[in-house]
Amino acid sequence: MSRIVGKELTQALVNRLSGREIDFHEGKIIPIFTIDEQGWAHPALLSYYEVVAQNSSTLDMALWKDSSTAHNLRRTGKVTLMIIDQAVNYYLKGSVCELQHEMAGAAPVSRFRVTLEQVVEDQEPNAEITTGLAYRRMSERDANDFSVKVFRILRGEP
Repeated sequence: MSRIVGKELTQALVNRLSGREIDFHEGKIIPIFTIDEQGWAHPALLSYYEVVAQNSSTLDMALWKDSSTAHNLRRTGKVTLMIIDQAVNYYLKGSVCELQHEMAGAAPVSRFRVTLEQVVEDQEPNAEITTGLAYRRMSERDANDFSVKVFRILRGEP
């Protein structure tokens, strides 16, 4: 049963998306949805290395600058993200603006800012979510990994 939480992340979501515990969320996927030029929902999959909560009502995202998702965001200025994991299921709806077409230090990606307009929790009382979407890396992530570089830029780290 879904319920509107408001226009801000819960403290648990702020903590989850802050990036402070990125290792705990390694391999977890954040589905996002835009609307394409034909009016269809366009799904895309991000990692926790590509979405960072700046505060309870603002998220920054890093997307490949020439992707369909980036083009859709520029055109419509709207996005929905799903935060789904064990006993966690939220839909984050927001307005989007592009802050940087080419992120300084990571030119292949654009930086987008999401201002949340609605946070919806969707939990059925008798049907707990047991897992979210996940991926498995084929090699170990290290400090030179491009996604680590992008993540540090999103968080404002040196």
